[in-house]
Amino acid sequence: MGSSAVRLALFALCAGAAGCATMKSRAGQDKVVVAGVWEGMSQSTLKEGVAAGDTRIERQAWRLDQRGDTVSGFYVVEVTMISGDGRPYLCSREPRFSTLLKFDVRGKVAGNAVDLEEVGDVKAKGPCRPTVRTPSRYRAALRGDVLTITDGERHMPLHRRSTPTTGTALLAFEGEAPEPTLASLEPGRPSDLSEPPANIEGLWTWEHRGPLPSGDEKVEREEWHLVQEGNTITGYYDRAVHQISTDGHAYRCSAALDFRVTTRYQITGEVRGSRVLLQERNFEILEGSPCDDGRRRLDAYHGQAGSGEIRLMWGVGTQVLRRARPNVPTQRF
Repeated sequence: MGSSAVRLALFALCAGAAGCATMKSRAGQDKVVVAGVWEGMSQSTLKEGVAAGDTRIERQAWRLDQRGDTVSGFYVVEVTMISGDGRPYLCSREPRFSTLLKFDVRGKVAGNAVDLEEVGDVKAKGPCRPTVRTPSRYRAALRGDVLTITDGERHMPLHRRSTPTTGTALLAFEGEAPEPTLASLEPGRPSDLSEPPANIEGLWTWEHRGPLPSGDEKVEREEWHLVQEGNTITGYYDRAVHQISTDGHAYRCSAALDFRVTTRYQITGEVRGSRVLLQERNFEILEGSPCDDGRRRLDAYHGQAGSGEIRLMWGVGTQVLRRARPNVPTQRF
């Protein structure tokens, strides 16, 4: 091989090596960087439960810091609920309300995404406060200036805020100290513990009948069977849903003008004075239907026990359980 050929071969090898080094360097520079402020909004209409037909508007703002593969920060959620039938909510006494929630988060960069989890106490503002949730985990995926947060069921696209911000405040938390944490099943307030627990043992019922957004009719009934030992509550409730076609057309899923679904939820909880805290633990389907969409989740409740009734709040919904009279036959499932 001539000297010129050797020089060409050596040049080709060096060019290839340089190309490989460049590619490796670029690959190292492609690491996900999510530091900054991200914002997003969603709007939906609830399709089931006591709040069916209500509109939920949610704004989120996330502030994230990043050091290497470690991510930390917090996010604020502003939830606005608008009553679908014009009836006021128990907590606001108006047909709409807004609540602010603040969650601290931490996580790690995992390949081209970020794994995040909620940590610490949950802060809240506003008269209507959902019960505290089990700490949630998220997967965040970055594409350009859009960061999509996924919790397994929901996807929230967030857009990078272009204007700089100072401090650590977002949304309406700006310039204000956070209020106390949401209700949880941790040790109660001294005033709760000094009062004898209300007696809520026995059978309680709740019923609701109304139209769906589609125009069909929905009848809901719940029977709560509670057992009380001191401050501790155990038991279950059966939730029966009967949906009826109002236009004379049969449902394709059942080939009939109506269908029924019944679910039993096991519950535990506590009573502190007149304050009631309940948590769903698991569920089983007692009466199924091919029309059942299968969407269920375990909720937590808090409320007040009064004369012959228990007023409960769960998530963004409210309901009033009434003590069943012994001489009135109850529903059998």
